Amino acid sequence: MSVMREALFDLLFNAFLQIGFFAIVAAVFSPFVAKAKAKHQHSFYLGVLILCLAAPVINTLWHTHRSVVVEKSPLDVPHETEASDHHFWNWKGHSQTQDQLKPGIQSVIVAIWGVLVLYRLIHFGRGIRRVRRLRRDASQLSLAEIGMARSTIHASRQVALLKSTDIADPVTVGVLRPAILLPSRLMPALQEHELSAIFAHEYAHIRRRDFLIHILCEVLSLPVAWHPGIRYLMSKISQTRELACDEYAAVQLGKRRLYARTLLRLASLCLHAPNANAVGLGIFDGDNLEVRIMRLTEKRSPISRAGLAGLVLAISMTFGSSALLAHAMSLQADAGSSNATPAFAGTWHWMFKGQSFATMILVRNGSGFSGSVTGSRIALDDDGELSRADPADNSAPSPITRAEMEVHGLHVTVKDGNESFEFNVTLKDDTHAEVHPVGAPANMKPIQAEKAL
Repeated sequence: MSVMREALFDLLFNAFLQIGFFAIVAAVFSPFVAKAKAKHQHSFYLGVLILCLAAPVINTLWHTHRSVVVEKSPLDVPHETEASDHHFWNWKGHSQTQDQLKPGIQSVIVAIWGVLVLYRLIHFGRGIRRVRRLRRDASQLSLAEIGMARSTIHASRQVALLKSTDIADPVTVGVLRPAILLPSRLMPALQEHELSAIFAHEYAHIRRRDFLIHILCEVLSLPVAWHPGIRYLMSKISQTRELACDEYAAVQLGKRRLYARTLLRLASLCLHAPNANAVGLGIFDGDNLEVRIMRLTEKRSPISRAGLAGLVLAISMTFGSSALLAHAMSLQADAGSSNATPAFAGTWHWMFKGQSFATMILVRNGSGFSGSVTGSRIALDDDGELSRADPADNSAPSPITRAEMEVHGLHVTVKDGNESFEFNVTLKDDTHAEVHPVGAPANMKPIQAEKAL
């Protein structure tokens, strides 16, 4: 299994668990956060999204799977004719079937993930291209319409005011050169106060730099956009972004109920349905028009500063504890192997009737091991016990090509030509271990090993 594939699988596994965990915590806090101002709600969901994207990466890098790959050679194990009918080469065939199952599943998962990311990337690229085309084909508003906008927009930089036949509702696009696009077919039906409401809402997006934040969220979440937790958070970010712009526009216009009626009339004129625009910010993004109207028309007691401070404290403590728990969960996956790792290092003698017939040397090499194993010849009786164990004719040590920690212990692979021999080493205590050849007959007893002091 390649290191890259293994790291990707670990990252996806951590992301699946930890993103879901943080999203559930966010959902629990959602009713309490809804009492705060929309801009604070938006900041909350943005913060949770950042945590969801960062935590799996940090935890995966922190607990990188311990493995090492170096060059390698043989463990020669012929079988005596008078022993069991099992032949060593049958072990090898059985070993290949066992060993390739788990990496095969991981490869399929990583491949599916790659297809999903590619699909999202293509979808996002089409959205960017559509926005560029919209802006290129749009035309300038009339001087009278621009004059209405200037009474609402107080931008320190130039904002393009355009209209387009290709959109169904007003949208805002652009980072360095922002633009507000209005649907051409609606212009004759809009009254002056309705245009002012649209300009106030769309300018709020520009003032808050929502388009840039939206693009960054889309790009950074591409690798995990398939996760239901990410979809939930992105939906909440979109909804609270529109609520925040409504609050700004209502303050600018000074008439909340009039602004609410304008939203309702625009919705009836646009007959809004989700469009193909993947990145532009439309006035009806979020699909929460009812909630927006209710917030504009209902009298609400704003949360006090003390209440807000308490909510921030509770959120900080909860998510801080959650982040530590997620880190501990990642650590626990490696804990069984990482705690035992140092005890594997040293010189081990494989024993038969009190005599050493092979020597295995394990040396710490970064987070893994390198080392060597001397060749040997072994044979089994019908009960799976060693009936013979002798050093090979060529007793020169062979370098270990692979040694990686797994749940059951240390997995070691040696290779001679086209043949690979594998075994697992499990510790009994600091100086005694058992060697289990992979793919051996089911009744084979483990080879005993003793550590040289």
